[in-house]
Order: sequence, then C-alpha cells, then structure tokens
Amino acid sequence: MKRYYMRQWIDWSDMDLGKSGKAFMFIAGSLFGSICGGALVKKLWLEKYRKQKVELGAACQELEILYKMLQVKQNHAWFSEYFEARNLGTVAVLGMGREGRFLIDELAKERKVTPAYGVEADYFGAVHETLTVYRLGEDKLPPVDCLVVCDLNHTEDKAAAAKREFAGKIITLAEILDWLMEKHGIRAWRGQSTSSRPVK
Repeated sequence: MKRYYMRQWIDWSDMDLGKSGKAFMFIAGSLFGSICGGALVKKLWLEKYRKQKVELGAACQELEILYKMLQVKQNHAWFSEYFEARNLGTVAVLGMGREGRFLIDELAKERKVTPAYGVEADYFGAVHETLTVYRLGEDKLPPVDCLVVCDLNHTEDKAAAAKREFAGKIITLAEILDWLMEKHGIRAWRGQSTSSRPVK
C-alpha cells in the first residue's frame, strides 16, 4: 500500500523494519494506547468521584438536619416559636418529602401557625392528605406570610427559584432549626467522642 508522506511516495509494504524497528513500533503503539486509555479512565473516575462527593455532601447535610430536628423535638421546642417571634401566621412549605411533611404535621399539632399549602419543585405528583400541593414554576402560589424550603437537595437553587414565584419571606428549615437550638441552648453535634471523659 502506497501513502504520500513528506512529498514523496513510500511503499510501506516493501519496507523492512527489522526486529528492532518492529519492537519499537510495538512499544510506541502500546505506550500511545496506554496513555489514551489512562486519560479516559482518569476522566471517568473523576466524573464518578465528583458525583459521589456531591451525593455524600447531600447525605451529610440531610443527617445534620434530621439530628437537629430530633434534638429540637426531644427538648420540647415548638416550631411555631420561630414564626410567632416574627409575626408570621401562615406558612407554605416547599418540599413535600419527609422533612416538609414533618414540619406541616408539627405546626398543625401546635395550632399556633397555620400551614396553608405545600409546594413541590421536583415531584409534581406529590399530594398531601389535607393541603393543596402546588407545582413550583407551573402554578401561581397564593399569598402567605412565608415559605419554608424543606428540600434538602440544592436548597439554594430551590430558594432562588421560589423567589421568582413567591413575593413573601423565604426561610429554610435549617434556619428555623438553628434559631430554635440557639434559643433553647441545645448544643449542635460535633461528632462522636472516643474519649472516656464526660462531655462538658
């Protein structure tokens, strides 16, 4: 087979590379393949690592929120205290998952603040037993005093999306929990202690 190379015809089939030339070509080809394969594997592993890092961060954030909710409940603090301190009488909840439903149920039990409706950004099929659930970005949100973002994944993004649709005050569940813990003197978890000394 003839190929044009460096302005002259070279007949590669007639060329005798010899043992050392063939070995060099084999090593060069293997090296080139290894480099390309290594770069591809590195790229795939980096993408997988970044994805797992985001998922781990979200899981840690969720555990932190659940721990704070447990501490607030065990110390007999009422969620409505936060809203009463700010003269907020009606509340909408963005995020109809476990945390959002828990907040709605607690506010309904406390009977100091009225949960008005739910809002969902991801799962448009979400329903609630007693409240209307609106779809963020598709339904017009009725006016209430504040909207609490209870979604634990991409909270900042969802709060920004809610600002475009909702004119009232927007609060996150984490803000409420931090305020309640500070008010009641509840200490945040700082990790498992391996020391035999009592915690101060």
